[in-house]
Amino acid sequence: MDIELAEQHIYILEPRLSVDEIRQRAMDRRTGAFGGGLGGLLQRPKADDIQLLDSQRRLEPFWHVAGRARYVFDRSRQYTVPVSGPEVREVTVQGETYAVQSGSGRGAFVIPTVEHCRDEISAEVYADGVSGAPVADGPSILTGQKQEVTDLNEAAQDHTIVVPPEQHASFVVRQLLASMMKPVQADTVTEETMTLEKIDLYYRPWWAFEFHWKPKDKRGVVELDALTGQMRQGQALLSKVQHMVNRDALFDIGADTVGLLVPGGSIVVKVARLAVDQRDRSS
Repeated sequence: MDIELAEQHIYILEPRLSVDEIRQRAMDRRTGAFGGGLGGLLQRPKADDIQLLDSQRRLEPFWHVAGRARYVFDRSRQYTVPVSGPEVREVTVQGETYAVQSGSGRGAFVIPTVEHCRDEISAEVYADGVSGAPVADGPSILTGQKQEVTDLNEAAQDHTIVVPPEQHASFVVRQLLASMMKPVQADTVTEETMTLEKIDLYYRPWWAFEFHWKPKDKRGVVELDALTGQMRQGQALLSKVQHMVNRDALFDIGADTVGLLVPGGSIVVKVARLAVDQRDRSS
């Protein structure tokens, strides 16, 4: 099997909402920072009793990997061909004569063939960089502007929190390869290739706003997606990340990783980007 890996990239998605728009939406929905349920209905806070304490910009990771597989193979099959009428006893095809098998209806003859097959599969995975869960709106949010970065430390400026991925590239690559692998019923296989066309880590911008409900002396957090305006109730503002994850650790892909999916198989892994990185480190 021949598996080719694409170059890896890290992108930051550009916000579609301005800071002022996001802040205003947070202020409009600040009562949502203090939950719901029966208790929330009985003790619904008044907007005037809620004070904004602090805000925080976050970059949250998700993975996008895409690829295609191609299988080219031959296999022997016998085709059953119906004849034109019950009176037919034999049929000659290109110099070969085949006896007609009688049965109900007109009868048929069996001819040996070799099927020349080509099967192509495309797949992609959008996975949350922390939980590994699918990112449902992944295709739609990638239509906007983005900026490529090589050093995540540069992104962690102006008090921005860059959330480190807990799921690395090998996690999503395994999912993608597994979805494209299939057993092939063949006598001979002439091509069995997988090409990973995209192995990209994206960061989407979120804003978190911490509010204080003064009469109850409670604190709550509202989080807003700077791409879609989606709101969710948060837990607390995050502390600054002290150490960024090393790029090599994030993109932990190689022959050993891919080989886990094909035990005992003969695998050739073409990794152009990783080869460049290794030369740069050794120089």
